[in-house]
Amino acid sequence: MTALARGLLVWLVLTPVCWSEEAGPAAQVTAFHGELLRAMQSGSDFAGRVDALAGPVAEFFDIETISRISLGRTWKALDAESRAEFFELLERLIVATYAERFDTFNGQVFHTLSAQVASRGWVVKTELERSNGERVTLDYYFRDNGVFNVVADGVSDLSLRRADYNSIVKAEGYPALLAYLRRNIAERAPSQETQGG
Repeated sequence: MTALARGLLVWLVLTPVCWSEEAGPAAQVTAFHGELLRAMQSGSDFAGRVDALAGPVAEFFDIETISRISLGRTWKALDAESRAEFFELLERLIVATYAERFDTFNGQVFHTLSAQVASRGWVVKTELERSNGERVTLDYYFRDNGVFNVVADGVSDLSLRRADYNSIVKAEGYPALLAYLRRNIAERAPSQETQGG
């Protein structure tokens, strides 16, 4: 290998890479944002948006990694059936949350700013521009199987989830956490829908 080739290889490995929207994780984020926009533009009710977003959420997010990190030691103690139950509830909650928050289209625009190598995968930095000009930063953290964390305006969803879930397990036990998730899912449907932008 020539010195030039070695130098190029080192540069590719060590340098943060910015992708176009046609390649890599940035394309996945753009596609997911497109699904959110379509759900808002469709005029569907909450149940319709849940149906529209269930597939994209399952494809975009690494629910197993989110589950494992959120529960920590509790995840290790669960059998396969209990893990599957938690996985299914968490996935339903994520879908319901997006269906609630992205309910009405008022000219919102997503901007993909960059995609860079992170410590264990990629981070895609984006902004949601609301109709009033307000901007919300949304950073998506990827591992091999999809997004495992979203940081909105500097606040990590995964960190909040882990703190909340482990607090409930410690204070009230694991069954109380499952009940909490079910309540959260139910509370997001229908009567009061929160405007998404």
